[in-house]
Amino acid sequence: MHVELLYTEADPTYMTARQNLVEVLNEDAFETPIQMIAVGSIADARLLGFAGSPTIRIDGVDIDPTGAHGISLRRRMYPGSPDGVPDKRLIREAVERARGWGHGRLP
Repeated sequence: MHVELLYTEADPTYMTARQNLVEVLNEDAFETPIQMIAVGSIADARLLGFAGSPTIRIDGVDIDPTGAHGISLRRRMYPGSPDGVPDKRLIREAVERARGWGHGRLP
């Protein structure tokens, strides 16, 4: 499983998103490295298909594909999260889908 966390340095929430991601991976005993990718320019954002910070992708698939619209360096918002941090439930469902467990579902 390939896990990426894309972020901007200006985003104060990306480390909280990383912590949620680490906790979910640890709960399921996955020893998967997280590739941290700092996005510093709109050109980089275009190249990476970056929809805002933080963005988490598992095996190249955004954990919230319905919220990945356009290219942006702004903070990204996630369903049910007033602070813009993807919650563990959303991350866990994406991990389950990537692992083919079948019960991971989109919000």
